[in-house]
Amino acid sequence: MTAKLKLTPNQAEASTHFKGPALTLAIPGSGKTTLLISRLIHLVENKLVDPSNILTLTFSKASAEDMANRYETLNAPYKFQFMTIHKFAYGIFKQYNAQTGQQMQLLDDSGRRFHILNEIFKKYYTTSLTEDDYEAFTNHIGLIYNLKLKREDQSSYDFQFDRIFDMVSDYHIYKKKHQLFDFDDMIYYAIKILKANPNALNFYQTKYAYIQVDEAQDTSKLQFELIELLLGPDKNLFIVADDDQSIYGFRGAFPDYLLSFKERFKTATVYYLKDNFRSDAAIVFTAQSIIEKNEHRFDKPMSPIHKHEQSPLFKNFDDLIDRNQYLLDQIKKTPDSIAILYRNRISALSLVNLLNQNQVEYYIKDPPIAELDHWLLKDILAFLNLALIPQDLESFNRIAFKTNGYISKEMLQHVNEHIRGKTVFRTLVDIPFLEPYQSRTQERLMGQFEELKLLRPYDAIAFIETELGYLDYLKKNTTRLGISMNFARTRLDAYKAIGKSLKSGFDFITRIDSLRDHLRTDSTPVHQAQVTLSTIHGSKGLEFHSVFMIDVNDQIFPGFNSQKKDALEEERRLFYVGLTRAKKRFELLHTRFMNGDFNKNSLFIEEFLSQKFTENALDHIERKASIS
Repeated sequence: MTAKLKLTPNQAEASTHFKGPALTLAIPGSGKTTLLISRLIHLVENKLVDPSNILTLTFSKASAEDMANRYETLNAPYKFQFMTIHKFAYGIFKQYNAQTGQQMQLLDDSGRRFHILNEIFKKYYTTSLTEDDYEAFTNHIGLIYNLKLKREDQSSYDFQFDRIFDMVSDYHIYKKKHQLFDFDDMIYYAIKILKANPNALNFYQTKYAYIQVDEAQDTSKLQFELIELLLGPDKNLFIVADDDQSIYGFRGAFPDYLLSFKERFKTATVYYLKDNFRSDAAIVFTAQSIIEKNEHRFDKPMSPIHKHEQSPLFKNFDDLIDRNQYLLDQIKKTPDSIAILYRNRISALSLVNLLNQNQVEYYIKDPPIAELDHWLLKDILAFLNLALIPQDLESFNRIAFKTNGYISKEMLQHVNEHIRGKTVFRTLVDIPFLEPYQSRTQERLMGQFEELKLLRPYDAIAFIETELGYLDYLKKNTTRLGISMNFARTRLDAYKAIGKSLKSGFDFITRIDSLRDHLRTDSTPVHQAQVTLSTIHGSKGLEFHSVFMIDVNDQIFPGFNSQKKDALEEERRLFYVGLTRAKKRFELLHTRFMNGDFNKNSLFIEEFLSQKFTENALDHIERKASIS
């Protein structure tokens, strides 16, 4: 008999569930992996279930590996299967292909998939996909497939591309023609195969009489359809989830399934894991009071095991540079694990620069390499390049219509045809068809670029924004560009922070190149790192002694396109996930000014600051775990 795990009364109750459907609602840090492993052992040792008849599915590969590793530490003799839903579906698909002789190939996230989607994208938008566009495109594909959306559903979702359904249709046709399938197709084909082959369906239903699903809040409508299809007459489905941690709606996660679980399965039992073993009491109560502002959720108890030691803090700084210096100081003086969490990858850029300059080792999940190829940074680099090399036609063509130089298409064409060794600006001034006032405007522009050449990068970027009219260009084109001004200011602020210690435009251009190389090669391995930088999405399932959350700015977090109730509630769940990564210390860091403008508190900062606790609420209640 395997040594029994130490369980709380809630865990013990749920772990003995035998037959029929069940939903366990597990708050952060409540020991859901311990529960799932304990139930596996209980089924085998107490209910005499064959281990090969139990299937444990997870949303992420990391979760499946973590569960398998945790189980191995018990040295138990049983062989259980832990795998992602996609891996299981791929097994069905692969076996079917082998039996039927089909030769379909997996189209993974390699260069080939990018090339295919890029060609489709160019058909409708003439330009090529950027890395950001590619990420959005693939997320939209997943959303449409996993929620089984139709063209008439488009107005209900915030798709980045108005021709998204045309592009997805073209992509589907291409895959079918070339016998390809991708990650999102696996579930669809597995369902199709099982529905069309009763013998195959009966085989899997008999083989896996007991199914466990972890991270069910991240599971899509299509994935739930596959899981339900696998259930035998006893409906032995054991789900562990936290609807408050459902943060992948943009990929098709379907938390409504959990909320309607009792309607789908009339005989279902609901269990609660309410004890938080991870975070101090004040962190737990802060998180609870914030997430309770969501209406579309289960009302569930949360009980901290650890006492109140340090309340979550809010700290204000004048600007990004001061805040980054504070983080650097805290990293140097804190010996325990630290996470710096943010909504969007751009938030890491200036901090990565500072850590690299100070030779601080860190691990970064999803480094912001794409930000170094962002169109806004390319604009700034083009301004600087043109100031340094006024014969640079490529840079001039990029920013000609983004200045306050009132350059027309005819003037642009003339420069490209008549430059012949002169500078761009001299060619502009010498255009024969200009009126005198137009020539004076071009002379002014030439003088401004000569001045720009002499400025330090921090001042140069500010000069580009104001004196050269770049900010006015952005303000006039936010709708066309699909951005908010805070989106632009966040990036301009980061570029200035990078340039603050540099002396020239050339230094800034060189630094961007070296940062790109650094991000591609120099991140410390995760298991060796004391400091972790991550998006909040990337931090899910992790925990740290100290968590600093940054850039919770108005129109950024929650985003400017998150005004709809469902979208806002998902953003609040994301804030909740970030907050509940902290074990002992949580600090919410804000800057009073962003790119020189007053930085308004976001909704989540206001909610965070409104929390008040009584001493009684923070009293520590000793709890002794039970042995089951």
